[in-house]
Order: sequence, then structure tokens, then C-alpha cells
Amino acid sequence: MEYISGNIFIREMALEKKGDVVEGHTHNFDHTTYVTRGSVKIESLNPDKTVKQSVVKKAEEGHNWVLIKAEVCHRITALEDNSMAHCIYAHRTHQGDVVQTSTGWSEGYK
Repeated sequence: MEYISGNIFIREMALEKKGDVVEGHTHNFDHTTYVTRGSVKIESLNPDKTVKQSVVKKAEEGHNWVLIKAEVCHRITALEDNSMAHCIYAHRTHQGDVVQTSTGWSEGYK
């Protein structure tokens, strides 16, 4: 599920089962991943997909967000059933510039 809130784009990731994974991927912009239910492990990956760094975030503990820097390959894994996280970022142009409304450039939202 995806939402637009003013100039912010929010992508919901429902991880129904413990062990569900959002595979390693990158973005050309910084974004925040915010855990709203359950718990997840967020890993930054080396080019060969080995784990460079990881952190566990639990919705119930507060401070349950992570800033993921541009071009950092990252993977998200559910640590319990019925977990949910959201990726939150500003709308972008093809060049990566922040804009106030969606430009329709679908590559900016992957």
C-alpha cells in the first residue's frame, strides 16, 4: 500500500510472517524506515550482499525508525508475525531533486 501526505510519500510494508523479507535494494535518496507494528531487522549490505551493519527496531520500544542513506543497499526482515514498517520520503524528480508534488516519475518510488 502506498500513500501521499502533502509532499511526502509513504510506502507501507506489511510483513505477515516472521522471516518475511524485503530484499536488498537501493534508492538514490535518503529515506526513513519507521516500524509501526511488531519488529524488524534492517541490514545495510556490501556489494556482494553480505551484511555490513544491522539494527533491530521494535514498534513498542519507541525510537523505532532508521535513516537509510542514499545508495546504501538495505534489506528488511520481519522478526515476528504481523510486523509493519513504512518507508517515508519526499517526492523527487528524475534528477533526485525534492519537489512538493508527485511528478509521476515512477522510478523515484522504488
